[in-house]
This record gives sequence, C-alpha cells and structure tokens, in this order.
Amino acid sequence: MGTYWKKKSHEEIKSIVFSALDKNVNYETQNILGIPASYLDDKIFNQDNSLLKDAPFISSLIQNPNHIGCHTLGKSESFFEGTQAIEKELLEICAVDILNGEPGQHDGYVASGGTEANIQAIWIYRNYFMNELAAKREDICILCSEDSHYSMDKASNLLAIDIYKIEVDKGNREVKEEKVTEAILKAKKDNKKYFIVICNMMTTMFGSVDIIEAFTNPLSDLSCEFKLHIDGAYGGFYHPFADEDNHLSFKNKDITSVTLDAHKMAQAPYGTGVFLIQKGYMAHANTKEASYVEGEDYTAKE
Repeated sequence: MGTYWKKKSHEEIKSIVFSALDKNVNYETQNILGIPASYLDDKIFNQDNSLLKDAPFISSLIQNPNHIGCHTLGKSESFFEGTQAIEKELLEICAVDILNGEPGQHDGYVASGGTEANIQAIWIYRNYFMNELAAKREDICILCSEDSHYSMDKASNLLAIDIYKIEVDKGNREVKEEKVTEAILKAKKDNKKYFIVICNMMTTMFGSVDIIEAFTNPLSDLSCEFKLHIDGAYGGFYHPFADEDNHLSFKNKDITSVTLDAHKMAQAPYGTGVFLIQKGYMAHANTKEASYVEGEDYTAKE
C-alpha cells in the first residue's frame, strides 16, 4: 500500500470528484469573462444527461476546467481550485508511490502527453544552464540513445540545441558505456560543455530499459556538467511495478525529472501525460510575461 495511492470505491471517487467540481467556478451562475475556458454547448454536450451523476470523469470533462499554472509551486488561479487539488494529489502519488521520491519535493503538472513533458524537461535544463551557469545556447546539447522517442529531435529543433544519438546494441537494444563515451567525446570535440541526458524507461518501439550507469559513469569520468531526465512515457506505469530493483526513480540522485504517460499503460484517456521535476527547477520555465495570471507560480522571482 502506498503513502498516497489508496484504493477507493466508485462511490468514494464520485464524492471526491463532485465535491471538487463544486469548488470550481460555475459557468452558469458566475461571471467568467476573462477566463480561458467556457461553458460547453448543450446541443453537443448535454449537461442534464442522467448518466452523468454516475460518471465523475465525463462530468469533469463537460464542466471543462482549465488548470492554469503549476499548482505544486503554491497558490494558483482560484477558478478551478477543486480539481487543481486532485491534480496535485495525482502528482504526489506518481512522485512518491511510483517513483520513490520524498514527499513534497517535486513540482509538475498533467500534460497533453509525453512529447510535451519531454520537451518541457529539455527546455527547463537549457534555461537552467543558461541562467545559472552562464552557458551559451551553442554550448548545450542533448544526449540520448538512437532508440529514444522523436520528441527529443523535436526539442532539439524547437530549442535550437544540437542532439547526439548513442548507438545501441542491435541484438538487445542496450546502451553500452563505450558508445556513450564515444558520443560524449564527439560532442566535446564540437565544444559542447553542458549535457541534457535522456534515459529511457522502456522505449516505444522495443520496450528496452536503459541502464543508467551506462550514462552516468562516462559523464562523471569525463567531468561533464549534466542534467538527467527519464522518459517513462511508455513504461512509467509498468516498469516500476515489474522490476523491484528499478534504478530509474527519484531514489537516484542523478535523476531530476521524469515523464509518465497514463494514457499508455494506466488505462487513462488520451491526453494524460505527467511531468515531474525536483523542486527548484520549474522557475526556469515560468513565463514572467504572463502578468495577467494570478498565483505564486506566476510571480516573478528576482
């Protein structure tokens, strides 16, 4: 039994969800001008359907909450505080009960999917290196296996940082230390000084799990400055339960962030990605220009 992840009956789930929805803004009775959300058209989304009283998830979709901000950072916009609280509980379940993190030590949010979450991690680390270590963009690179998800290439393109792919063993798709070393030395030859490293917790095409030491040993031996992200979009809701000796968790001091995808192996609807990162990094993705948004998560930190 986990710290937070407790089995609940359908009636308990209904009570929790409907109580949360009652705390959200009511589009029918309250002024919602200026909120980036709206009442859904009754002709398409019948909100009086008798089936909804036994369908908490569908009821949530029809009430159409927009979770603005990152609620783990503190107080957020109050319009959807009921369902925001459920999101925070979900994130704590994932960070602590699945990924062995310490309670209250992680930020994150429910994303559209693994692609967004992976790009978010790489964006944060690029900005971290630039903000905290005075790195130039051209000094930073992505390091991952050739079996990694294409979202790494998207991040490379969007963030204008180079990517270095590590050749894998064609028999078992394993990443070997010597191949990681080769890729690092090639990057260093290209004057790369800061490494955003991706390890896979089950790749999409092969289900292979990267051995984290194959990355961290060469990175340490070659005195590399790096941040390490785990892409668990495919295996994050499976591998931690299948392998009791799972090394790709927050127990490992080298791991700063993780992507999960509940719509792959957790039987959730599409659009249920999860992004988790240790405290202290989320500020590198905050948009200070969003001055119209209220809440501690959008307060500019000097």
